[in-house]
Parts: sequence; C-alpha cells; structure tokens
Amino acid sequence: MHSTRKNLGKNLDCLLARIPLIGKIITSIFGLLELPILELFRRLDNRFNIYSLGIIDKYILHGRWGGRVVPLNRNIPVSTKFSPKEEILEIIKRSNITGVSYCYCRTIQRKFNKPNCEHSLNTCIHVSFGQSLQEIPYKSENLKKVDKEEIIKILEECDERGLVHQLIYFPNPDFYYVICNCCPCCCVVLKRFLKSGSPQMIKSNFFSETNFSVCNACGNCVEWCYFGARKINNGKFEFNPQLCFGCGICVSNCPNNAIMLKKKI
Repeated sequence: MHSTRKNLGKNLDCLLARIPLIGKIITSIFGLLELPILELFRRLDNRFNIYSLGIIDKYILHGRWGGRVVPLNRNIPVSTKFSPKEEILEIIKRSNITGVSYCYCRTIQRKFNKPNCEHSLNTCIHVSFGQSLQEIPYKSENLKKVDKEEIIKILEECDERGLVHQLIYFPNPDFYYVICNCCPCCCVVLKRFLKSGSPQMIKSNFFSETNFSVCNACGNCVEWCYFGARKINNGKFEFNPQLCFGCGICVSNCPNNAIMLKKKI
C-alpha cells in the first residue's frame, strides 16, 4: 500500500513537471477552496478535540500541502549569487500578484481571543493564478495591481516583526497559490509544524552563520529562532545547522549584525 502511494506520487510529480499547467490549475482550485477547508477543519477540531489536518496529511496528503521558507534579499550578502526562485522579492516580481489580503489564521485567533497576537492582518500576498516555482527564473518582472514599493514595505515590516516568509503550496512544493508571512502563535502551517511536524515545511536554500568575533552571546537570536537551531547553554552560544530553516529572521533581528545567510552548496 505504501509503495503504491509512493509510485502514484512519483507519477503525479513527473506529470506536473512535464505539463506545469496542470499543476497551476490544481493549485489555483485548491487556493480557492483553502479557507472553507481550514474553517471546516477548525470546527471539526473544536467539536471532537482532534487535529483533523494532521490526520488528513498523514493518511491522504502525505506532505503535498505545506509551506516553503524563502528569505528576503536584504538578509543575503550582496556578494552571494542566487536564483530568482530562491528569494521572496524576486519571486513576487515574477508572479502575477493581484493584491494583499487579511491573514485567515490571525483573524480567526483574534475573533476567538486566542492568543493576543499584535502582528498585522494584511500580510497575505495573492497570485491571480497558481504559479510554478520552476518557471520563476525565466519570467520577467510582472507585478500587477499592487505597487512594488508597497509590497517591499510589507515584506520588510514583516521581516522586522519576525514573520517567516513562505510560499504555501499544493499539490507539490513547486506550485504555490499564496505568499504568507507567518507567526508561530497563529499561522496554521508554521504553528502546526512546530507542534507536530505536520503540515510539511521545506527549508530555504540558505543557512545562517554567526561571526563569533562580533557576537556577544546576547541571546537575542535565540528568541527569534522558532525552529530551535539557536540556543544559549551555560552562557555559551550553540547552533544546530540541521534545525536551521534559513528564514533569515535571526539576521534581521541581530543587534550586532553578527549573523548572515549563506547559500547551501
């Protein structure tokens, strides 16, 4: 049964790679249905005290819905060469953006008073039609209906607030329908991943590196590292690269500019 599902998944991915339009249509339809689906899961969870999304992911989706972490360019050294599909602003420039809307996750949390999140509501950046990440490097800048400077301002403010930039994808990590800026207290993908590992989250193509000649072990980065890669034990800084997702939030919030993102080889 497991091998059959695995083979079906491989066949689907091969089909989507050959005919990206199919993936775009699927992710567009899923994007339209996402909010009703999330609301249904929320009601089921409250009614039966279960984690329905985790159950669906385990037995049906198998990681085909989730988030891909992508850093902001200002957290990447100027000398670093990277593909447009590896940085959030370059992706946005080449996606057909229709507008910015409220974050469902934060809106629901505020509506039911749990928890008291103070992050902005209007942080979800929508595309008009499902996008293929593999086509991004070959597209010219195509920002529509939303001013470029407005998008940059939103991303920089989210970065300073410690929100993780993610491409929310379906039916595989190459096809995304919305660009979210996620907090660990509210957002379904990030919050649930940190709690149970489901839905799936994919690391960026970068990792953080600390310049210890500048670092004074203040511990500020530990607070901003949601993935547990940075810790202070007995007054000494410890870093686990295996846990780093390369989101760049520690970079933008280091008071001594001691951290930088490095591209994976």
